[in-house]
Amino acid sequence: MLLTPAFVFAEGGGSIVQPDKSLLIIFVLFILFVVVMNYLLFKPIGKVLDERETLIDGAAAEACAAARQYQARLANYEETIRRARAESYRKLEQQRAAALEERRKLLEAAKAASDAEIAKAKTQIAAEATKARTTLEEEARQVAEQISRTVLGRAVGGGRV
Repeated sequence: MLLTPAFVFAEGGGSIVQPDKSLLIIFVLFILFVVVMNYLLFKPIGKVLDERETLIDGAAAEACAAARQYQARLANYEETIRRARAESYRKLEQQRAAALEERRKLLEAAKAASDAEIAKAKTQIAAEATKARTTLEEEARQVAEQISRTVLGRAVGGGRV
């Protein structure tokens, strides 16, 4: 009755299942079934699962390598873009500086030309003013002589004062 706790008891307290030699045969058949199933089913399935895991690990390693390669190429590309952008900014700055220098030179040339024109105009105006002054003095003298002749009826001293 050592095996009695593992078996279901009938209402009368007796065991429904009576262990006998068939239990040993069933146990041997079960072990044989486990060995056959292990050989025919479990090991092949385990092998397929191991191969699958190996393939998955290999694909994951390839994906990681591809990601690293992509990151390296991306960093290289970004560095190239950064250098090209810096170079273009440098060239733009050089062109802007050259344009500003040319503008300064043009302004200086225009100012020099305008200063020369102004000086020429001033000289011309001064010459014209002197000529006009001389002409006006001469005309004023002639008008004065004519008025004095008309008023006095005779010519007034023809000498210059």
